[in-house]
Amino acid sequence: MPNTRRMQAPVPTLEVPELLALRSVAERERTELALFDVREAGEAHRGHLYGASFLPRRQIELRIAELVPRRDTDIVVYDGGEGDTRAARAAQTLIALGYTKVRALAGGLRAWRDAGQTPAEGSNVPSKLFGEEVHETEQVPRLPAQELRRWQDAARPHLVLDIRSPEEYARSRIPGARGAFGTELALLAADLRAAGKPVLVHCSGRTRSIIACATLRALGVAEAYALENGTMGWQLAGYELERDAGAGVLAPTAGSAAAGEAGARSLALSAGAQALPRAQFETWMRERAAGRANVYPIDVRQLDRYTAGHIAGTLAVPGGLAIQRADEFVPMRAARVVFIDDGEARAWLAAWWYRRMGFAQVYVLEGGLTAWTQAGGTLETGRGRSRPAGWAAAQGLARTIAPAELHALGAQALNVNVDTSRQYAQARLPGSQWIRYGDLEERVAAMAAADRGRLVLSCRDGTLSMLAAANLAREGLGEARVLAGGVEAWKRAGYAADSGADAAAAQAGDLVVQPYDAGREGMQRYLAWEQQLTTRHAQARAH
Repeated sequence: MPNTRRMQAPVPTLEVPELLALRSVAERERTELALFDVREAGEAHRGHLYGASFLPRRQIELRIAELVPRRDTDIVVYDGGEGDTRAARAAQTLIALGYTKVRALAGGLRAWRDAGQTPAEGSNVPSKLFGEEVHETEQVPRLPAQELRRWQDAARPHLVLDIRSPEEYARSRIPGARGAFGTELALLAADLRAAGKPVLVHCSGRTRSIIACATLRALGVAEAYALENGTMGWQLAGYELERDAGAGVLAPTAGSAAAGEAGARSLALSAGAQALPRAQFETWMRERAAGRANVYPIDVRQLDRYTAGHIAGTLAVPGGLAIQRADEFVPMRAARVVFIDDGEARAWLAAWWYRRMGFAQVYVLEGGLTAWTQAGGTLETGRGRSRPAGWAAAQGLARTIAPAELHALGAQALNVNVDTSRQYAQARLPGSQWIRYGDLEERVAAMAAADRGRLVLSCRDGTLSMLAAANLAREGLGEARVLAGGVEAWKRAGYAADSGADAAAAQAGDLVVQPYDAGREGMQRYLAWEQQLTTRHAQARAH
């Protein structure tokens, strides 16, 4: 059987000097430019262009409509260079989805290095760098783990607040810590002032606790401290984390919530944030839905409140994460960001920090969801996730196979899993092999025609495998079948699944291993990296 593979049309490219000029203009004139590293997050973590957002090729159809709503936005994608084809294919996908100004960086990261540019290492670097700058310029007070232990042993009055997410708090925390998640601090500040005790805030490492401590001090809590190096510092000092039910969440009084809203509003307005009337918000949301405007409508409440009821089309990014991981959700600092809360307190606090981080257009929805519903606005429940972009086209290009039919085929099928290595290790079809989504076309092109004819793709729920099969079809690499409903449907049908990492998945490096899951040496390396961010960044700019 002849090889009928057909490469799609070449995509426009730009050279490193052109990208540097484009970024300079975007920063100076506050124009909208999206820069994406389309390799896997683990690869980008080891070295990437500073300021780029990580958008692995497997996530493009799932996330691009939220990240870049406006179809004529300048978009630049890049990969590792040296024969890496993922940027070209990512650009082709974006063009097929209707984006009209897409270019790939010629030579990728290798060309960036060869041009004398220094790659950044790590994840969420802009936010973490900002946190370290706040720490240095504002002299944010920090308390070592050993000193906190002395406070505990001496029964000195104090309050420990865990400002991470509810999920992180539920897993483990500093002994005795109460939950006070992210921008919830805006509601609690007045109560904390009245309590008259030292307040110690902690996260897993540094950034969120630095921002939280600076927040409390700006809201009048004079004796606030950041636990030095968070839960990782606590463990490195030889102390155990608390892993039982914990002391629970600290709830604000009504008076404290009202005072917090006024204080956060004052801070944000002084930094250049603005209140957004409902009518203007609705106009922007219509433009966003039509692909004519880059607007990021961020609901800063915790996820349980978002799923219970939110404005359709808004994004669930709880306030603390919205600040620490801004590059993941808002890739263009010149675009409009609208924060949404039940009222306004948490939204104003997030807006204040975003203005300080350099975002150009930052707004708070007037009256929040309370005013929205009182005026007759409707809410939807759940996560609010829509179908991937280009889903109908993908369905038209791929064939599905039911679990029972695939089970009956047995060894006649060549089962390939295209999920992340972690999901592959958690559950997969017996005998299946793992191929990284971004490499699939190259790997399938190297297969014998007979093997391509019996190829069946799977993933957790059937979504990625459907998109992957459509990519193969577009390049003339056969009509790979897709397991309908993915591994989840396979298990629901009563069939056994394998688990555990094989050699390929164990060495994949496609995902970022969190430092608190990387052992003592991993935690030490991460904390040293974070503390050196300002020095590294200054050296990179000078170079």
